[in-house]
Amino acid sequence: MSSVSYSDISHIVYSYLGYRNLSRDEKIDKLIIECLEEIEQISSFKYIYQEYDYILDFLKKKQYLEYLGDSTSYLICATTLGSQIDKRSKYYQMKDMVKMCVFDATASAYLEYMADMYEKSIRNDLSYRFCPGYQNTDVADIRPIHELLKADKVIGITLLDSNLMVPQKSMIGIVGINCHAKKSCKNCFLLENCDYRKEGIRCYTIK
Repeated sequence: MSSVSYSDISHIVYSYLGYRNLSRDEKIDKLIIECLEEIEQISSFKYIYQEYDYILDFLKKKQYLEYLGDSTSYLICATTLGSQIDKRSKYYQMKDMVKMCVFDATASAYLEYMADMYEKSIRNDLSYRFCPGYQNTDVADIRPIHELLKADKVIGITLLDSNLMVPQKSMIGIVGINCHAKKSCKNCFLLENCDYRKEGIRCYTIK
């Protein structure tokens, strides 16, 4: 898989940092580039999935069913950047809080981008990822996916009692096949207090 360029993820990083419509900062630009190079060197991107053509019990909820729509199949998936990212983030937390914030945001954007690219390499009829926690779904729904994929043994994702994942830069979710779901603000838990919406912006359309 080709290396990721600054232009591929910079808009996502700035979004995570809360910049929105503010002018970009040259110092932050430089930090993003430094962090991206570092993340590419030390991360260990892994992605696993299984395909299903029937609805698993924990997915028989309004939000998941609306997402899948008339799709006849879907993937359950798990992906991670590995433990070295967490270690480096903790290091910067002790040494340089500004760089830690930029590093964390860049790692999140990098994981999203790599997962997107991997999914495009699988097939061209996949929808966007829908992860437990979206649209008021229960974060605990990551547990059955984690168990079915054996994500702890296969790619090293551990689930804590709090449902947090270790390594932190990990994602677990579902991806519809021939699914026509579109991203929207509907049922987002931030709907009433979203700074993006107040400015007439949608976070998922930022470029």
